Amino acid sequence: MKDKNTFANSIYDNLSLFELTGLVLRDFFSAAEMTARQRALRQLYPQCKAWDDSAWLEMEYDFSALFVGPMAPLAAPYASVWLDEEPLVMGPTTLNVREFLDSVGLVVGEDSAAPDDHISIELELVVMLCAHARHLPQYHDALTRFTTGHLALWLPAFIDNIKNNAKTSAIREVALQLTNWLDELKTRVIL
Repeated sequence: MKDKNTFANSIYDNLSLFELTGLVLRDFFSAAEMTARQRALRQLYPQCKAWDDSAWLEMEYDFSALFVGPMAPLAAPYASVWLDEEPLVMGPTTLNVREFLDSVGLVVGEDSAAPDDHISIELELVVMLCAHARHLPQYHDALTRFTTGHLALWLPAFIDNIKNNAKTSAIREVALQLTNWLDELKTRVIL
């Protein structure tokens, strides 16, 4: 995600544990290959450091079934699937998120293959809004609007689907960490 603001280069320098956790969750959901996902998972689920290749492969199968396919994902990581009348990727919700990003001076980089409403993009957006809110109060207002008017409307159902369909303890732990992260976010915006 690219920031049009002048202090953006230093935004990642002083992140809180909450914000860092959001970025690790982002990395887990956005990793294009297994090694990047493993790096993120090691931070979220330290028990996996002792895994053999078969355990990693089992987690990859679970990840694919939940979030990628080849069949319809059991827990599609796109807000549009959860919020739009027709549960499709790149629906009206995607465009709404794009407009919101633009309204706060952010844009998804051209190198991103994910739609604007992918969980990884939205996690990074929240982190950026939190970091900016320390300097400018209007970003706290934007964070509150995004959380209450969007994220809180779909993320709980997404997390429930992960919990109900995950086959591995690692993915269930990611769901728990995402739940805890969302709960803390809600306290930050006072839901």
